[in-house]
Amino acid sequence: MPKEVFLVDLWRRYADNAEEIRVKKNGNVVKLKARTKASLVTIKLPEDVATKLIEEYRSKGKRVVEF
Repeated sequence: MPKEVFLVDLWRRYADNAEEIRVKKNGNVVKLKARTKASLVTIKLPEDVATKLIEEYRSKGKRVVEF
């Protein structure tokens, strides 16, 4: 069962340990999903904030998949 968090700093903790980060765009809202071995953690963000996070994790070498 996915777990939704509402703080970016908390989501980053999961994303740092994630095997992959998935991106689902829906209008002006972007849902980021951090897939760890144990769970799936999601957060909904405005498009501009999500874009910065996506670029940050791509530069760190994380696998980012967009749907």
